[in-house]
Amino acid sequence: MPKTGLAIGVIVIIVILVALAYYLSVQSAAPATTASTAATTNMATTAATTVHPNAIPALTKFSSSSVSVNASRSANVTVTAPDGVNITVFLPAGTYVLAHNKTTQSYNFTLATFTIANMTSPAGYANQTPAYGFAFEVNGEINPAISFVNATGTPVHLTTVTHYPSTWYSWAYVGGAFNATAGTYTGGNYLAENAWSYNTTIGTMTNKQFYKPIMWVFTIGPAQVTTTVAATTSNASTTSAAPSTTASGYGYP
Repeated sequence: MPKTGLAIGVIVIIVILVALAYYLSVQSAAPATTASTAATTNMATTAATTVHPNAIPALTKFSSSSVSVNASRSANVTVTAPDGVNITVFLPAGTYVLAHNKTTQSYNFTLATFTIANMTSPAGYANQTPAYGFAFEVNGEINPAISFVNATGTPVHLTTVTHYPSTWYSWAYVGGAFNATAGTYTGGNYLAENAWSYNTTIGTMTNKQFYKPIMWVFTIGPAQVTTTVAATTSNASTTSAAPSTTASGYGYP
């Protein structure tokens, strides 16, 4: 072989070896792809597509049930939530509505449930995951300026009963805008956690503090410590004495 051809061959071999060495060094520096890292990547991608930190929280009406109330009689209404569980609210006789500086004896009461979107856990409670929303409406309004009262203007606390274990919580959720025609509630913030009583024997949770038509959001978290006692009534069984009522009307101590 001529010397020129030999020199070219040697150069080609050197170039190939250098390229191979570079390739091997890059491969060794890159992390190995395993089932574990792939799953982590997938989870991160999923989180990025489902968490919208700058999006406005939105609740969309899933179901509702209404009753025409006359303060001279008691009333109740039941609705089925997105997960198939029923929620019932009892209005005792003598329940008027104070709205827009006027006390009304006859009005339309609605219990509604809402699916949720763009909602995070309450601040400081990352172990509670939002499940869905529920609200009281008076004549199509969700408005904390409205109150349920008696004939003298004293708050009347409605009894709310549903069937969940002590891993379920709820929070007053206020500050959003309700569009009754579209059935949507947009914006808003968590105000405070509600106070429920739990009956672990029959699987109910009861609140006797709500007296305003607002939005609440159910969350699911770690089990709460409860002590079961005999049911006091067939409609609102509890595990302990009912929580004390307050001026808030939102359902927390």
